[in-house]
Amino acid sequence: MRRLRQSTSSRRDPTVYGMLLVGAVFTYAGLTVDPAGNCDASGRQCAPWLVPIAFGMGIVLFFCALAMLVHARRWGSRLDLAARTLWWWDDAVGPGEVARIEVRRPEDSADLIFMYRADGTLLHFPSERGVPYDATQWARDLAAHFPHIRVDVDRE
Repeated sequence: MRRLRQSTSSRRDPTVYGMLLVGAVFTYAGLTVDPAGNCDASGRQCAPWLVPIAFGMGIVLFFCALAMLVHARRWGSRLDLAARTLWWWDDAVGPGEVARIEVRRPEDSADLIFMYRADGTLLHFPSERGVPYDATQWARDLAAHFPHIRVDVDRE
Protein backbone atom coordinates (compact mmCIF):
# COMPACT_ATOMS: atom_id res chain seq x y z
CA MET A 1 0.00 0.00 0.00
CA ARG A 2 1.38 3.39 -0.94
CA ARG A 3 1.32 6.47 1.19
CA LEU A 4 -1.90 8.44 1.08
CA ARG A 5 -0.28 11.85 1.04
CA GLN A 6 0.41 14.27 -1.77
CA SER A 7 1.36 17.90 -1.58
CA THR A 8 2.60 20.43 -4.06
CA SER A 9 2.58 24.17 -4.57
CA SER A 10 2.40 26.53 -7.49
CA ARG A 11 6.16 27.05 -7.24
CA ARG A 12 6.77 23.34 -7.89
CA ASP A 13 4.14 22.96 -10.62
CA PRO A 14 5.58 23.09 -14.17
CA THR A 15 2.18 24.22 -15.50
CA VAL A 16 2.59 27.59 -13.78
CA TYR A 17 6.00 28.11 -15.35
CA GLY A 18 4.54 27.14 -18.72
CA MET A 19 1.82 29.77 -18.25
CA LEU A 20 4.47 32.34 -17.39
CA LEU A 21 6.51 31.49 -20.50
CA VAL A 22 3.52 31.50 -22.88
CA GLY A 23 2.29 34.77 -21.38
CA ALA A 24 5.73 36.35 -21.84
CA VAL A 25 5.92 35.17 -25.48
CA PHE A 26 2.45 36.53 -26.29
CA THR A 27 3.23 39.82 -24.55
CA TYR A 28 6.53 40.14 -26.42
CA ALA A 29 4.79 39.36 -29.73
CA GLY A 30 2.10 41.92 -29.01
CA LEU A 31 4.75 44.57 -28.33
CA THR A 32 7.02 43.84 -31.29
CA VAL A 33 4.71 42.85 -34.18
CA ASP A 34 3.46 45.82 -36.19
CA PRO A 35 -0.31 45.37 -36.73
CA ALA A 36 -0.23 47.22 -40.06
CA GLY A 37 2.66 45.11 -41.31
CA ASN A 38 0.95 41.88 -40.30
CA CYS A 39 -0.44 41.29 -43.80
CA ASP A 40 0.60 39.25 -46.83
CA ALA A 41 1.74 40.92 -50.07
CA SER A 42 -1.73 40.86 -51.63
CA GLY A 43 -3.36 42.48 -48.62
CA ARG A 44 -6.10 39.86 -48.46
CA GLN A 45 -4.74 37.94 -45.48
CA CYS A 46 -4.70 40.75 -42.96
CA ALA A 47 -5.75 40.60 -39.33
CA PRO A 48 -4.26 43.57 -37.50
CA TRP A 49 -6.79 43.15 -34.69
CA LEU A 50 -5.08 39.89 -33.60
CA VAL A 51 -1.96 41.66 -32.32
CA PRO A 52 -3.67 43.59 -29.48
CA ILE A 53 -5.67 40.47 -28.57
CA ALA A 54 -2.45 38.43 -28.34
CA PHE A 55 -0.92 41.19 -26.22
CA GLY A 56 -3.92 41.24 -23.87
CA MET A 57 -3.95 37.45 -23.55
CA GLY A 58 -0.23 37.48 -22.85
CA ILE A 59 -0.55 40.12 -20.13
CA VAL A 60 -3.40 38.25 -18.42
CA LEU A 61 -1.64 34.88 -18.59
CA PHE A 62 1.69 36.32 -17.44
CA PHE A 63 0.25 38.13 -14.44
CA CYS A 64 -1.99 35.19 -13.44
CA ALA A 65 1.06 32.91 -13.38
CA LEU A 66 3.10 35.55 -11.56
CA ALA A 67 0.36 35.89 -8.93
CA MET A 68 0.33 32.12 -8.44
CA LEU A 69 4.10 32.11 -7.95
CA VAL A 70 4.02 35.02 -5.49
CA HIS A 71 1.09 33.60 -3.54
CA ALA A 72 2.63 30.07 -3.54
CA ARG A 73 -0.75 28.33 -3.41
CA ARG A 74 -0.54 24.78 -2.03
CA TRP A 75 -2.76 21.83 -2.82
CA GLY A 76 -2.84 18.15 -2.10
CA SER A 77 -4.39 15.54 0.13
CA ARG A 78 -3.44 13.50 3.16
CA LEU A 79 -5.00 10.96 5.44
CA ASP A 80 -4.60 11.67 9.15
CA LEU A 81 -5.29 8.32 10.83
CA ALA A 82 -4.89 9.70 14.36
CA ALA A 83 -7.59 12.33 13.80
CA ARG A 84 -9.51 10.07 11.37
CA THR A 85 -9.65 12.88 8.84
CA LEU A 86 -9.11 13.06 5.09
CA TRP A 87 -7.68 16.46 4.19
CA TRP A 88 -8.16 17.72 0.66
CA TRP A 89 -6.60 21.09 -0.11
CA ASP A 90 -8.00 23.29 2.68
CA ASP A 91 -11.08 21.20 3.37
CA ALA A 92 -11.42 18.13 5.57
CA VAL A 93 -13.89 15.29 5.84
CA GLY A 94 -14.13 12.40 8.22
CA PRO A 95 -13.79 9.06 6.44
CA GLY A 96 -16.94 8.03 8.30
CA GLU A 97 -18.86 10.45 6.08
CA VAL A 98 -17.65 8.71 2.91
CA ALA A 99 -19.67 5.62 2.01
CA ARG A 100 -18.70 5.24 -1.63
CA ILE A 101 -15.93 6.46 -3.92
CA GLU A 102 -16.63 6.40 -7.62
CA VAL A 103 -13.69 6.61 -10.02
CA ARG A 104 -14.62 7.42 -13.60
CA ARG A 105 -11.97 6.72 -16.21
CA PRO A 106 -12.92 8.50 -19.43
CA GLU A 107 -10.87 7.52 -22.46
CA ASP A 108 -9.88 11.03 -23.46
CA SER A 109 -9.10 12.69 -20.12
CA ALA A 110 -7.80 12.12 -16.60
CA ASP A 111 -9.62 10.05 -14.01
CA LEU A 112 -12.44 11.71 -12.09
CA ILE A 113 -13.17 11.03 -8.42
CA PHE A 114 -16.59 11.38 -6.79
CA MET A 115 -17.24 10.73 -3.10
CA TYR A 116 -20.73 10.00 -1.80
CA ARG A 117 -22.31 9.93 1.66
CA ALA A 118 -24.35 6.96 2.85
CA ASP A 119 -27.57 8.68 1.71
CA GLY A 120 -26.17 9.02 -1.83
CA THR A 121 -25.46 12.76 -1.75
CA LEU A 122 -22.24 13.93 -3.33
CA LEU A 123 -19.43 15.22 -1.11
CA HIS A 124 -17.71 18.24 -2.62
CA PHE A 125 -13.98 17.96 -3.18
CA PRO A 126 -12.13 20.41 -5.42
CA SER A 127 -10.15 18.27 -7.84
CA GLU A 128 -8.26 15.10 -8.60
CA ARG A 129 -4.96 17.00 -8.45
CA GLY A 130 -4.71 16.08 -4.79
CA VAL A 131 -4.47 12.35 -5.51
CA PRO A 132 -0.88 11.19 -4.98
CA TYR A 133 -0.91 8.44 -7.64
CA ASP A 134 -3.33 6.40 -9.76
CA ALA A 135 -6.87 7.36 -8.71
CA THR A 136 -8.20 3.80 -8.72
CA GLN A 137 -5.39 2.46 -6.56
CA TRP A 138 -5.65 5.49 -4.25
CA ALA A 139 -9.37 4.83 -3.70
CA ARG A 140 -8.70 1.15 -3.01
CA ASP A 141 -5.90 2.01 -0.57
CA LEU A 142 -8.23 4.41 1.24
CA ALA A 143 -10.89 1.69 1.40
CA ALA A 144 -8.29 -0.70 2.84
CA HIS A 145 -7.91 1.69 5.81
CA PHE A 146 -11.68 2.14 6.11
CA PRO A 147 -13.49 -1.07 5.07
CA HIS A 148 -16.94 0.58 5.10
CA ILE A 149 -15.99 2.59 1.98
CA ARG A 150 -17.08 0.95 -1.28
CA VAL A 151 -15.06 1.69 -4.43
CA ASP A 152 -16.76 1.68 -7.84
CA VAL A 153 -14.63 2.03 -10.97
CA ASP A 154 -16.10 2.84 -14.37
CA ARG A 155 -14.34 1.44 -17.44
CA GLU A 156 -11.27 -0.27 -16.08
